[in-house]
Amino acid sequence: MKTIRNLIRLTAAALLLALCLPLSSCSSETGKGSRPYAVATNFAVYDILRSVAGDTAEVEMLLPPETESHDYEITLADAAKIARADLFLCVGGESEDWVYDTLDTMDPADRPLVVYALEVCRTVEESSASVLEAAEAGTHGDPDEEPETDEHVWTSFGNIRLIAQAAADALNRVDEWGSTERADNMIRYMSALNGLEAEYAAFFDSTDKRLIAVADRFPFRYLAEEWGLEYVAAFSGCSSNVEASLATVNALVDTVRRNALPCVFKIELSDGRCADAVARETGCAVLTLQSGHNVTRAEFAAGVTLTDLMRENLGALRTALQ
Repeated sequence: MKTIRNLIRLTAAALLLALCLPLSSCSSETGKGSRPYAVATNFAVYDILRSVAGDTAEVEMLLPPETESHDYEITLADAAKIARADLFLCVGGESEDWVYDTLDTMDPADRPLVVYALEVCRTVEESSASVLEAAEAGTHGDPDEEPETDEHVWTSFGNIRLIAQAAADALNRVDEWGSTERADNMIRYMSALNGLEAEYAAFFDSTDKRLIAVADRFPFRYLAEEWGLEYVAAFSGCSSNVEASLATVNALVDTVRRNALPCVFKIELSDGRCADAVARETGCAVLTLQSGHNVTRAEFAAGVTLTDLMRENLGALRTALQ
């Protein structure tokens, strides 16, 4: 089925690009008095890109607000945006396999400058050690299981800095005129990140507690490693399965009870059914951890930022670990 979907994507993108490229080739020329056009895939990399670009570039996000990133299917309109972009910032990896299909349909001379977050960041492998889905499937600790790179690199302060610097360097390559303003934007952005990171450090220095329960996917491996978080989660970060079994719910209930946890987490845009089931059994609260994949339409319209979401997470972690 995945092969068929990719073939459909490839054919559709090829047809559209054949029509659009002659019309869009002039629009991608940049110079004094014009702004480059940049496209990013999900909210996290989009927000990093727009924070660096400021007014020096037009930046657009492909993933519509309130859309689950793992279910995204590229449209003809989205393929056209990539075709006329000067810069394309994506995560890369298996969750964005459509990126490679789309770029393969384009003449190399007409492709935008592409930055893959996975290529500029420190990466780690997905871990099944505390993921209940993997344990139930019998893949926990399987030496023959192919290791997968955890693609949620933007949940680490260090990786956000690396993505921001790569975005700034790429924008300067396609448009030298805005480089001075972008340098100022980088100073402000790094200062904001440093301040928020200091708040995280101060909180984790103030408590010895580290265990959280996540009744959902767990796209926070980098966050956990950065701050020494321990976790029990229902599913891996990119799991296609989000229907929790009774065994998974019971294991989460047991974790909450044995450790007297005040809350269980779900992630943004989740239906929260697993978390609600745990809460009914234990009386704990249900809180949200924002992974940065996407935001609601209201949040997008209000101009919420990735650092806003990270500050919300800090508040939620204070409740869980204080």
